[in-house]
Amino acid sequence: MNTNQVQVNGIKWGPFRLRIPFLHIKFRTAEFLQGLIISGATAFAGIPIAMGMGLSFEEGVALSFISGTLIASGPIIFGVPFAPGWITPAYPIVIGVFATMGFYLPSGAEYQVETFQFMTAICIEFTLLVAFLGITGLSEKIVSNIPNALKSGIILGAAVAAFYQVFFKEFDAKFMEQPIAMTIAIALCILTTFSDPFKKLASKNVFFQKISSLGLLPGFLIAAIVAYSIGEANLDVTWGFAFPDVVTLFERTSPFSIGFPEFSMYLEAIPLVIIGYIILFGDIITGQEILNDAQKERPDEPISIDSNRFHLSIAVRNLIGLIFNPNFPTQGALWTGVHVVVAERWKKGSKEMPSIFDGLGSYYLMGLPFLYVTLPFITLMEPLMNIALNLTLVLTGFACAYVALAIPKTNAEMASALFISLLIAFSGEFVWLGLIIGIILSIFVVGKTEQDNST
Repeated sequence: MNTNQVQVNGIKWGPFRLRIPFLHIKFRTAEFLQGLIISGATAFAGIPIAMGMGLSFEEGVALSFISGTLIASGPIIFGVPFAPGWITPAYPIVIGVFATMGFYLPSGAEYQVETFQFMTAICIEFTLLVAFLGITGLSEKIVSNIPNALKSGIILGAAVAAFYQVFFKEFDAKFMEQPIAMTIAIALCILTTFSDPFKKLASKNVFFQKISSLGLLPGFLIAAIVAYSIGEANLDVTWGFAFPDVVTLFERTSPFSIGFPEFSMYLEAIPLVIIGYIILFGDIITGQEILNDAQKERPDEPISIDSNRFHLSIAVRNLIGLIFNPNFPTQGALWTGVHVVVAERWKKGSKEMPSIFDGLGSYYLMGLPFLYVTLPFITLMEPLMNIALNLTLVLTGFACAYVALAIPKTNAEMASALFISLLIAFSGEFVWLGLIIGIILSIFVVGKTEQDNST
C-alpha cells in the first residue's frame, strides 16, 4: 500500500477532508454490525433528557437524529480520525443547573422558550471558544495551566452529579420503574468495563475478551431481554418508516425561531462552557494517545493528528447543531469505547482494516442515520431509553472518578478537589461559585505544585 494513499484519499475542503462512503471508505461488515447494535443501545439516551426539558418523545427522536448525524460527520465529512461522541460528563452538570433554574424535571417539564434560549447561550459561547482556541492553538497552554485540584474537582464533580442523578434525584422517577433490568444493566456493564478481575480473565480467555471489547452492549442486551420478559418493558412494535419531526424541533428550539438569549443568560452560561471545554480537552488528549499507541503497529497508514483541526471540526458541528437544535453536550470529540475497539482492530494490519477510516465510517453506519427513520427500531427502543440513559450516566461517573482521583498528587489537592466536586455537582445555577472557590483553594490551600497536564 502506498503510505500516502490514505492521506490524499478524499476531497480536501478547507483544513478538512471529506471521505465519501463506499468510494473513499470501504464497508466493513463487523464494524457496521457492532455500530448498528451499539448505536441502537445508546442513540436514544438523550431522549429522556429532551423530554425532561419539555419536548415530546417525537421531538426527542428528531433531536437524536440531528445530534447523531453531526457526530457521524466527524470522521466522514471532516476527516478526523476519532470515534466522536458526546461530552458526556458535562450532561449531568448541565441537567443539575437546568433543574435548579426550573428548566428540567425528571418526569417531564413544561415546555419553556427560556430553556432553549439558555441552551443557545451555552452553545454560542462554547462554539466561539472552541473555534478561537483551534485557530490560535492556545488550548494546550490554557488547559495545562489549570491547577490539578480544580481540574480534578470538575471531573469528579461530573461523576458525583451523574451518580446523584441516577441513584437519588431521579431514582423513583426512572430507576424504580425498571429496577431489575436497571440493576442488571448497570452491574454487568460495570463488571465488563471496570472490573480488574474480569480484565484478567479476559486476557486469558478469547470469549471474555470479545465480551469486554463490546463495551455496554452485552449488559444492555441482557437487561433488555429481562425487561421485556418480566414486564418491565412492553413490547409494542410499529412497522414502517417515518422521518423525524425536525421541522417542529426547529420551531421550538432554534434561536432563529424562538429568538436569541438575553445578555444575562450569556453570563450564566460561562461556567458551564468552561467546565465543558476542560472535559472536551481531556477527551482530545485521550483520543490522541490511543492513536499514537496504535500508530506504532501501522506505519503503512500515517495518521495526521492535528488538535487545532479537531477543535475547528467540533466548532463547525456545534455551529450547525446550534442552528437547528442547540444541545451543548452532544457534539464532543470522543466516544472512548468505540475509539479503542476500532483502533485495536486497525492495529492488526491492513488485511484486518485497510484504513482506520474504514472502521470509523462503518461503525458510524457510513453516516446514514436510518436508525431514526425506522419505526420498528424506534418503538423497540422507546421502553428502554431510561435504561440507556442511566447506563450512560453511571459508566460516565465511573470513568470520571477513575480519571479525577488519579490527578491530585498531594493531600491538599485531594481535599480541595473533593470540596470543589461537591460545589460543581450541587450548586446548580451557582456553579460559578465552584470555579471561583476552586481557584481560591488552588492558590491559598494547595499553593504552587508541579502540574500534571493530563486530564
